[in-house]
Amino acid sequence: MHSHFAQCSDRAALPGDADKWDNGVSMAEQSRTPQRAIAVRRILFGSAVIELGAMAVLAVVYNTVRAGGDSNEAVAMANARDIVRIEGELFRLVELNLDHWIVGVPVLAIAACYFYALMHYVMTPLVLVLSRRRRGWQYWRGYWALVLASAIALVIYANWPLAPPRLMPELGTIDVMQQFAHAGWWGDAASAPRGLGDATNQFAAMPSLHFGWSLWCGIQIWGFGGRYWKVAGVTYPALQAVVVLATANHFLLDVLGGAACVLVAYAVVTLIGRALGKTDPPGTSEAGPAEPAPLEPALTRSTATVLAVPEAAAPLPPLITGGSQESRQSGAVVR
Repeated sequence: MHSHFAQCSDRAALPGDADKWDNGVSMAEQSRTPQRAIAVRRILFGSAVIELGAMAVLAVVYNTVRAGGDSNEAVAMANARDIVRIEGELFRLVELNLDHWIVGVPVLAIAACYFYALMHYVMTPLVLVLSRRRRGWQYWRGYWALVLASAIALVIYANWPLAPPRLMPELGTIDVMQQFAHAGWWGDAASAPRGLGDATNQFAAMPSLHFGWSLWCGIQIWGFGGRYWKVAGVTYPALQAVVVLATANHFLLDVLGGAACVLVAYAVVTLIGRALGKTDPPGTSEAGPAEPAPLEPALTRSTATVLAVPEAAAPLPPLITGGSQESRQSGAVVR
């Protein structure tokens, strides 16, 4: 009994036990507090929050600019007539004929309306998420190229209003989406839902971000690697270009303007990335590091000799053909 109390008293007197509690809080709990603070800082200042914040700011500015241009209707109409004069016969031979043709094929016309109203808002975030999962320079280049291209477009929207062809019946165009509004949620304001047309700027046609963002998606998808990804990367922007022209939502020059915004943005981001040393190191592709070549067995003469399989030895002739068992045994010993 005495030894038991002695052990307990010795245990209570061990140095360091008094440090395990401080003001009723265990040291383990205190050690977890800085870790929680670090975790909170990582969440607040992590790359994901910065990316989402930049996108949110861009979205607010985008919608503000897109919603503020109706007072420039006369200027927008005049700019549209200038575009038609610049395009000349190309407008009549390509855009006008395509617009009239698709109206005569209701199935394709409705499909084009859904494609225009839906894919622009589905494919872009989807490709952004897929790119982020792959990380690396391809994602960062694509992310900032998308931000920069959209910012360039917003500056043009704010300073150079342009009416789309569908709002210029004097040119002979037909508003396909209005013609088939009964088949979807859109009204007479392109892809905007019914009743929300007044909340959008109808005169922000140059550049076409419907095509610009689809081209961005195509470039990103192409970088995923693989034949099917590359086919998708070419097909999607090609279809978007046909749709925006066939539905009379954009002129051909609007499409080229959207492409220019995206390509310039990629070029600027690439130059900055190279200057900062953020691009992929040599020997790696956009789809990821190159697979190492399979190792060839390098066998030296001595290694080959060791690894060689010996041929089957020929059977030995009988040592002694006659005599007793003892003689044969002795003969075997002698040999």
